Amino acid sequence: MAEETTTGRRPRFWIILIAIIIFLIFLYFYAPFEKFLVGSIPNIHFTNVIFWFASVVGVLAYAVSHWQSFRRNLIRHVKDLDVGALVFDTLQISILIAVIFCAGATLQAVAMLALHLMGQEAMIGSGFGEKLLAIVLLIILAVLFYLLHHVVRAFRDGWQTRRPPPRVSPGSSGSD
Repeated sequence: MAEETTTGRRPRFWIILIAIIIFLIFLYFYAPFEKFLVGSIPNIHFTNVIFWFASVVGVLAYAVSHWQSFRRNLIRHVKDLDVGALVFDTLQISILIAVIFCAGATLQAVAMLALHLMGQEAMIGSGFGEKLLAIVLLIILAVLFYLLHHVVRAFRDGWQTRRPPPRVSPGSSGSD
């Protein structure tokens, strides 16, 4: 009976996710929605839609991850509340969302560089250098956030130093 309820919920989730994706694709190509969006929100254009999509994914991932963390740490274990685990979960979630934002911004910068290279402007110039520098800096920033995520995880789980295996000299049999 318990297996029926867990398998019954899974297809509905995927159907809802596919419906949301189809709806977003429809909105992308629906011209009145583009006019409404560009008119009501300043500095948004459909040329930077990749970054906006990454931002929406990041915000949704942040909300879902926090809900799962709160459900795991607060709702199920009220009597033995572990605040440290909740803080580390929040920190790790925030860092991973920063990686998502950096990845989205990097993809947007690559798209902008591609548009610049395909345009009628001078190929190598100040615009090209700025866009290329933005890509390099965003990649460095994403790598730093990823490494910071691993450092936080190491502090959470406990820092365990790994010792190299003992070296066996060529003359010894190793079973001493």
